[in-house]
Amino acid sequence: MHTPTYDKRQSTIVDVARAIVAGHGPEAVTMSALAEGTGLSRPAIYQYFSSSAHVLGELVLNDMADLSNEVERIVGAIDEPTEQIRAWIHYCLAYLSTGEHQAIMTIGRSSLPEEHLGVVKAMHGFFMEQLVRPLDQLGVEDARSLCGMIYGAVSAAAGRIAEGGEFLTEARLLETFVDAGLESTLANRQAHLPAAD
Repeated sequence: MHTPTYDKRQSTIVDVARAIVAGHGPEAVTMSALAEGTGLSRPAIYQYFSSSAHVLGELVLNDMADLSNEVERIVGAIDEPTEQIRAWIHYCLAYLSTGEHQAIMTIGRSSLPEEHLGVVKAMHGFFMEQLVRPLDQLGVEDARSLCGMIYGAVSAAAGRIAEGGEFLTEARLLETFVDAGLESTLANRQAHLPAAD
């Protein structure tokens, strides 16, 4: 079991790494830079993380956990599937367009330790499930594929906001786009249902 001092130091290392990534990119996160930024010795840094890649992995995991937990809380408080989809889209857009998340996105998956990749994949799947579920409830035929398309549209809009685009404009366009796609998908499904006797 970790002591409070251990947890505080580990948290400090992660916070310093986050600042380095935001200011200089993930490649600038080295054990020396972390030691300098935290005031700890390099051997002390190694007590908490076996490599700078493990520190970057921790940043990605923390980011995914924050997003997944908040989306689950927000979507779980809503009963109506269409409103759940809207809430998912708007919260994800707000989160993905933050400077902090955009900085974390510069950390390439190839630079993460193998043991982190499986966890990141599982967390991403859980996060996407919060959108797949209401799509299924609406009767969307291939909810997972549509979920991926919606996520792609949200990511693209978030990138435009991060580059200076106006949030409300992007959010409105995104919602119109998704609503039209859902409406068309559901209408197409209805048209192909067998006629009732």
